[in-house]
Amino acid sequence: MPEAKAMHKDAVLSNLSVKYRNDAMIWPFVMPIVKVNKRSDIYYVYNKDDSFKLVDDRLSPKGMANEIDWGVADQNYSVKDHALGDWLPQEAIDNADNPLQPEIDTNDFLNMSLDVAQEKRVVDKVFAAASYPVGNKTQLAGNYKWGGTTDDPIGDVQTAIEACFQRANVLVFGVDAWLKFRKLPEILDAVKAVAGATLKGGMASAPDVAQLFEVERILIGRARYNAARPGQAATYTRLWGKHCAALYVAPSPGIKTITFGATFAETLRFTARDFDAKRGLKGAHYIRPGWNSDEKIIASDCGYFIEDAVA
Repeated sequence: MPEAKAMHKDAVLSNLSVKYRNDAMIWPFVMPIVKVNKRSDIYYVYNKDDSFKLVDDRLSPKGMANEIDWGVADQNYSVKDHALGDWLPQEAIDNADNPLQPEIDTNDFLNMSLDVAQEKRVVDKVFAAASYPVGNKTQLAGNYKWGGTTDDPIGDVQTAIEACFQRANVLVFGVDAWLKFRKLPEILDAVKAVAGATLKGGMASAPDVAQLFEVERILIGRARYNAARPGQAATYTRLWGKHCAALYVAPSPGIKTITFGATFAETLRFTARDFDAKRGLKGAHYIRPGWNSDEKIIASDCGYFIEDAVA
């Protein structure tokens, strides 16, 4: 009688496949998209000093009201194109086994790669000391880092939130900073006193920390990228570093609103397709997702950067 293995020919399981994804992208929530009509243009910034003057508004019965003035300055944006493409032979489509979907999978892969690059551009803006005014950043060192003998995590975060000209409504943690922060004794003790808070496994949850500091959202940068050069063994590195930022982020920035930063886009993400009958026996499809963007810090004083929060 033949052996069991001779009675079965290996086939692809249609209900199981393994595909690594980078779903932890937070850039749209840190620097929301502002749709614009032109590739480059200007936008107005109202003079902050004018809005916060303490003026004499007293008026005598026959007097004239004191006159005050206000002004605007202009800033510019200029989007840059971003796209990735790949040729997909018709043979690959015709011969693909379930659950492979070559066209969909190719488009997903290219879009995921675009998101990794976009996440990196936002990281380079948000987690850069140069993006913040002198009084809106600090760099922790030695035992002052979270988990050190002289650390003050609650004070650090509270200072960051309140130092923003518009009180911060979002806290952004690199995952390494978050994993340390959520287990600190000071944080656990403080969270326990928050009504309705529930500690899970001796760690504070993101909603608990948001409630503790009275912010709307905790964003945790978990995304990775392959830092190795082509041909070398893969080295997976976190895109967001060991830092924390407090930001005021308008969910849908628009005219006469304030926000730390935004992503200007004249063309939103789309996928272009083409077909070349001369490629291969049956021809090949060209798939190219792309868009354009300009990542701008709009109100730098609406953010505060805690650099090197953990060792």
